[in-house]
Amino acid sequence: MMICGFCGHEFDENQGKRGCGGCHGGCRSIHCPRCNYKNPVEPAFIGKLKTMLKRKTTSGFEDTEKPEDKKTKAS
Repeated sequence: MMICGFCGHEFDENQGKRGCGGCHGGCRSIHCPRCNYKNPVEPAFIGKLKTMLKRKTTSGFEDTEKPEDKKTKAS
C-alpha cells in the first residue's frame, strides 16, 4: 500500500500508473490514480524492513500478564 504524498490517497502500487512517458529520462515513479502526483517507488529494503517489523509485532512478544498478577509475583 502507498499513500500519495500530495493528496493522501491510500492505494495499491498496482493501481497507480507506472511510466507515464511524459517524464524526461524515463519515468520510474508511481503516479497516484486520484491526483496523478508522481510518488517515488519505495526501495526494496524498506519493504523488507516493514515486513520484518510487522512480523515481530504480531508474533506474540507482547506482555500478556495482567498488572495484578505481576504484583502478586513480586510480593
